[in-house]
Amino acid sequence: MENKKSSEKTLAALMRLGLSQYEARAYCALLEAPPMNGHEVSKMSGIPPSKIYETLQRLEIKGAVLMTRSEPVRYTAVSHSKFIGALRQQFEADLTTAENGLAQLPASHTNGLIWSLRSTEGVVSAIRNTIEDAKYEVHAALWDKELEYVAPCLEQASARGIEVHVAVYGRRVLDGPVCYDLTLCGESSVIRLAGRRLSAVVADQAKAVIAEFRADDAVEALVTDSPLVSLLAVEYIKGDVLGRLIINEMGQDVFEHLRESSSSFRSILSARPDAQLSGQTTAKMRPT
Repeated sequence: MENKKSSEKTLAALMRLGLSQYEARAYCALLEAPPMNGHEVSKMSGIPPSKIYETLQRLEIKGAVLMTRSEPVRYTAVSHSKFIGALRQQFEADLTTAENGLAQLPASHTNGLIWSLRSTEGVVSAIRNTIEDAKYEVHAALWDKELEYVAPCLEQASARGIEVHVAVYGRRVLDGPVCYDLTLCGESSVIRLAGRRLSAVVADQAKAVIAEFRADDAVEALVTDSPLVSLLAVEYIKGDVLGRLIINEMGQDVFEHLRESSSSFRSILSARPDAQLSGQTTAKMRPT
C-alpha cells in the first residue's frame, strides 16, 4: 500500500469528492488487490465486517466497484482513471447547473455591513476578491509576507488598466503597480505594535479589507463595502505614504531629532496601542 502520508491525502481527497471514509478505504483496497470477497476486503481495509457489504453496495451504485454474481460474490475496483473521469464529468455538470440556477435567484445585499474574518486563508481570499473586483483603482498597504500570496493579483489588476498604489512594508518589488518603499515605517511599527502587522486593501474607495496579523500567526480582519470605512482606510494608506515621503525629504536624522525633541511626537508615538484600544490611555497633544 502507498506510504501512510500519501494514503491519508488520497483518502481525504476521495472523501471531499463524496465518498465516505469506509467507501474510500474499500475502494483503495480493491485497487491494490485481485478481486476479493467481502471478508477479504474487510480484512484488508480495516472496515468492520458488519459494515463492509453496505459499503461495497454503495460503491457499486456510485460506479466505483464491480461485483460478480457467482458464489462467493467477489468485488473489483473500476480503474481509477474511469472512476475519477466519471466524477469529474458529473461535478462539472453539477457546477454548471448550480451556477446557472444561482444566477437566476434574486440578489439581496445590504450595503455598509462589516464582516469579520479570523483565518489567514479567509483574509487572503478576501484581499484577492477585493482586488479582482476593482473597476478603476486599488490602494493597498501590505507586508512582504502577505504580498507573497496577493502580488500576482495586484500586478494583474495593473495590467488590465486599474490604477494600483501599494505601500510596501518590505523589499518586495511589483511589476506594474506604483509602489512606495515603507520598509523603515514597517520596522518601527512592528516594534511599536509588539510584532503585529496592519494591512489594508481598498478597491474603488468602496470595498475594503483591513487586517491585523499577529506574531503568533493569529489574524483578525474585517471586510466591508462601507464607503466611510473604505475612505478611512484609503486616508490611512495615503497618510503612511505621505509621512514616509516627507521624512525622506527632510532626512532621517532631522526626523529623529524632531521625534526626540517634540513632546507631541513623543506622546503620540509612545502611547501603547493595546491601552488605546481598551480606553486605558488618552494621549494628549501639547504644543511643541
